[in-house]
Amino acid sequence: MIPLQLCLETGGLARPLEFWNYWIGPWCHHEWDRTTYLACFKMIMERIGPPNRQHRFGLTLLHEIVTMGDHVTNQERVAFAVAALDAGAPMDLRDDLLKSTPLGWACRWGREELVHLFLDRGADSLELEADAEPWATPLAGAEKKGHDGIVAMLREHRQC
Repeated sequence: MIPLQLCLETGGLARPLEFWNYWIGPWCHHEWDRTTYLACFKMIMERIGPPNRQHRFGLTLLHEIVTMGDHVTNQERVAFAVAALDAGAPMDLRDDLLKSTPLGWACRWGREELVHLFLDRGADSLELEADAEPWATPLAGAEKKGHDGIVAMLREHRQC
């Protein structure tokens, strides 16, 4: 058995995010209850405390949630993000690769539902992100990837 602390330091908290049983392959059982992943995720966070560690490449749990596979629904992604935020996950940490916050990743990956959630929860899309590399801001990521709805959302949020 892997010690819990080692598991967390290597990003093990992200394992429930994989929804491994819903990909393709003979081990998949699409008829199984998908809610168990979120339930396990919440139980792990209750046990370990705030999910505020950065692991490989400076990724945080929120970065990992943004990149959950396409076999995960938008509603499930939001539920995991809400659980992480409620447990104290920080929104202001940048990864080492894209030099972006979870909001920046959500903008780059076109996750409108997460952009909306992060903005509602206080992520700063333009003002505090001014210290980011110009190419690493949420707006730059959304523009580069052609996510016009997110670009409009960020600009509207800025005016509020």
